[in-house]
Amino acid sequence: MLVARLQFLLVLTLSLTLSGLAYGQDHVHLKINLTGIDKEKLVVHFDDGIVLDIVDLNQGDTTIIVDKPIYTSRPTISVVYDRKNFDEFFIDSNVAVLNLFYDANRGNAPFYTDSNTNLTAIYDTVSNDIYRELRRGQTSELQKVSDIYIKHGRAVRTNDSLKYELAKLAKSINAKSMDFLVPYAKDFFSFYYFKNQVLSFAKSVENDSEYYTTLLAYYNNTFPEEFRNTGEGKKIADELQQKISPVLLKEGETMPDIHFKDISGDTIVFKDQKENFVLLDFWASWCGPCIRQIPDIKALRKEFSADSLKIVGISIDRDSTSFINSIEEHKMDWVHSLDRGSLLSGKLGISSVPSVLLLDRNGKIVYYKKGGRLDMEKIRAIIRKD
Repeated sequence: MLVARLQFLLVLTLSLTLSGLAYGQDHVHLKINLTGIDKEKLVVHFDDGIVLDIVDLNQGDTTIIVDKPIYTSRPTISVVYDRKNFDEFFIDSNVAVLNLFYDANRGNAPFYTDSNTNLTAIYDTVSNDIYRELRRGQTSELQKVSDIYIKHGRAVRTNDSLKYELAKLAKSINAKSMDFLVPYAKDFFSFYYFKNQVLSFAKSVENDSEYYTTLLAYYNNTFPEEFRNTGEGKKIADELQQKISPVLLKEGETMPDIHFKDISGDTIVFKDQKENFVLLDFWASWCGPCIRQIPDIKALRKEFSADSLKIVGISIDRDSTSFINSIEEHKMDWVHSLDRGSLLSGKLGISSVPSVLLLDRNGKIVYYKKGGRLDMEKIRAIIRKD
């Protein structure tokens, strides 16, 4: 058994007590058929509601299978071919088929899709009436945004006057979009548009908690619970809440209450762990500095018993395979959790890895390190002093 072989406890779920997380309730099985397609020119993304991930194309020559759990009412699949052809679809059922074709003899549109099963084109101004009317009323302002980026390029990131102008345009565009979407709130496209377009424009609005409070109120009052109660929906609410009242972890502060379930289903609450210190290591298998500090964490594991120091690794890897393979490869013999989609780390305001926190027996943060090597002597001194 994998768990026994690795000798570690795999945490299946991890969340903050202030907001439970919804996990995948279903799977989707999508078959992608390729005809005349050069896979070297093809990029496919699958959005399960939590993570937008690249699909592995190293399967059959003419068939690709996507079989994954979902955290949304309607997952999406997007296709880019030869860097210039783009299509995006809602997957409408647990089983779907996408047919991709390339025919050089087909004039100006050699790349196309046809006879798909249980797929709906998302940004199609012919078949999607909501999108067509929505975009029609935004043409002028969208052009202004485009002109600013074309004219000023990277200066947009640092020039305060340009940032102000973009924020003003973003608020105006979003206000029109949100007003327009209200009558169509029960249509999943409206929910999806809010997530992918409205919130994308909102990123131009910085340090404005009042604006994000307005967005959160609109979100809660507009869209039905069947959308908001999915993993995707809860993540949207959590991200907006973080903008309104960001969690800023600091040494000397008490850690927000965290609980998780171990593989047997038992709930462990850190505030109940009065008998030991807790080291939280936020990491990822692709993060070089994270991997380089594993020997230091192993040294702590060897030096202090589990009764005095509990170690929990929280990975922000996109997929469980890389996560588990890395744990096995590096023999990381302590408790682990996969924070897929950065649901937990996002709530805690942790935006980079490695990030390591040491909590004392009262749940107070007594050491917090973002990036770089751990101060091993300081960690040892804190634990031994107690």
